[in-house]
Formats: sequence, structure tokens, C-alpha cells
Amino acid sequence: MERIPVQLVVCDIDDTLIHKDDHLKEETIQVIQELKRRGIQFTLATGRMPYRAESYARDAELTIPYVANNGSILYDRGRMIWCRMLYAKIIQEITQRYMEMYPQFTVIFSFTDRECPLVRTEWIRKRLGKYKGYDETLGNKPEVWNQAVHKIYVLDDARSGIIGAFVRELERCANEISFFQYGEFSIEIVAGGCSKASGLTRLLEYLSLPSDCVMAVGDHTNDIEVIKKAGIGVAVANADPQLKAVADYITIGERDQGVREAVEKFVFGERREIGIPH
Repeated sequence: MERIPVQLVVCDIDDTLIHKDDHLKEETIQVIQELKRRGIQFTLATGRMPYRAESYARDAELTIPYVANNGSILYDRGRMIWCRMLYAKIIQEITQRYMEMYPQFTVIFSFTDRECPLVRTEWIRKRLGKYKGYDETLGNKPEVWNQAVHKIYVLDDARSGIIGAFVRELERCANEISFFQYGEFSIEIVAGGCSKASGLTRLLEYLSLPSDCVMAVGDHTNDIEVIKKAGIGVAVANADPQLKAVADYITIGERDQGVREAVEKFVFGERREIGIPH
């Protein structure tokens, strides 16, 4: 059975398109522009909130929505076209218990335009001024928990093992929340039913495209479902082993080099092979 030509490239940001860069590299921008010139759409699928992804969206000159906040937001040039929020109270009891037991347990609430810690831990103190909202301490109070937020981000800078224990307790709430663990360092919690794959599903409905025409590129475990959903799922060379295990292709190059490699192999190269005009 012949593969459907790629019509949409969907790419993760952190450790896929970039490492710690504030902007996309010029070589990557040129590849994105060439995709568009050939009539192939490009967008992002990220765990970041839109306000922290917008510089990359502008670099790429996106003309279609992108998936943000691990699938709980579809964002298009300054506006949310779809979102689902998390009621913080769902995980209040579990989270407060860990905050009481472990002083290094950092909890951050994500809002539309900022991310605010409940308590100023040492990890937050070292990053005051780096991220919008980190200097605004919400407090660990009932009224703070009695609200809807886009995301709750918790982390243990000591990587002492409490994140894994916390995840096991969160599984009791699995029908009401979605969560994505990053080793023993952190976990992101969003509204139930949300993931990059669910975000891609909504995006494809919006664009009236089948999933078979998508190439998705990522590096971490929160990319697994979107990689599996796409017609071609690509893991960059620096990807987590769990992602590599389900990918259709693992690049030789790391991060943005791997992205450009995959585009050349599966988009530009394939179109030359089947005679689609450039």
C-alpha cells in the first residue's frame, strides 16, 4: 500500500526544534519556508503555554493553529480557538500533603499569560525574574485551589524519588486529569482527556486532513501518542528510549538537525521519488 504524501509536519519544540535557544535557527526557518513553498503545512505541538511558545510560532510564521499545553489548547495567532481547563481542587489533597512533607516540592499554576508558584521554594528563588509570574506567590490557600487553571506543574529539583510516588497517587484521579512525567524531576498536569494526540485530532478536524498525511517529530514521552497517531512518527536522535521504541524512524541528527533530516527524507525526498512537482 502506497504511503500518502505528507501534507502536514507537526513538531515538538523543546529538545526537538531547539535546545535552550530563544529562537529557531535560520536553517530550520529556511526548511519551514520551503515546506510552505511546496504547499506543505507546518505547525507545533508543545507542552508549553502559548505565551512561552509564541516566539517560535512567529519565527516559523505559522498560518495554522498549533497544539499547546500538552493538548489542552489550540492557539492561532494571538487567540485560543479551543481550550479545556483543569479544576485545581481535584488534586488539592494529594498535592498539599506532598508540599507539607517535602519543602523542595515546587507547585506552579499556569494561567493564560503567566505561571505562578504557590510557595517560593529555593528552586523558584533562583529563577525570580526569569519567567513571568514567578515573583507572584499565590499561597497554599483554599481559595487558590478553588479555581480552574491551564496546568499544574510540580517538580522536585533534588530528584529524590517523590515525583514517582506522587504520580502513583495521581493515578487515582486519572479519569479527571491527564499528566505527563519527566523522569524524577517533574510532572505536568492538565485537564482530563488532553494530550498532544488529542490536540492533533482537533487540529486535523479543523483542517479537514487525515492523520495518514501527517509527519510528527518529537523527543520525549509526552510525544508518544502523537508519534503513534501520525502517518510517519519520527524520534530525533536524542529522544527518550520509550519514544524511539514506537517511532517509524529515528534520526541520525539530534534536535533541529534531526528535524531537517526527517523533512528531507520523508517530505522533500519522497516527493521527488513519486514525481510531485517542487
